[in-house]
Amino acid sequence: MDDANVDTILKRFFAASGHGRHPETQLRYARVQRQLRLFLEKDGISLLSAPSAQLLGLEAQFQPDSAYARVLGAEELLHALPTFLTGPHLLPDFHDRLAQISLASRLAQWLCSRQLVERTSSWEDVVLTRAAAERARRSAVT
Repeated sequence: MDDANVDTILKRFFAASGHGRHPETQLRYARVQRQLRLFLEKDGISLLSAPSAQLLGLEAQFQPDSAYARVLGAEELLHALPTFLTGPHLLPDFHDRLAQISLASRLAQWLCSRQLVERTSSWEDVVLTRAAAERARRSAVT
């Protein structure tokens, strides 16, 4: 398994997802990535195990900017995705929100397909992300 940090993972995923897309779609994907990064830095610590939260807290003492993205990896990112698809974290623009839902669901699958997470031990987070995406999709159209 690759030990890439969240920053590297997000750069790779969003570069691959946006490649060859319409410029407006690329801008939308950039807004989703920015929202995900803000969410992880601001609220991600509350979703971590005690040892990971402690590590993040120590890193943030020395260099607070983007500590989550620098220190943590694919498992923590996958675990955060269901919460990223809940009401307060959804983007306000309808089309941005739909892109956010789609990209988060695709990111969960991408993490598994690239073997950045162990599929068996992370399957619950994949299922929870899919369920959160479906709930968010239904709320986006109503």
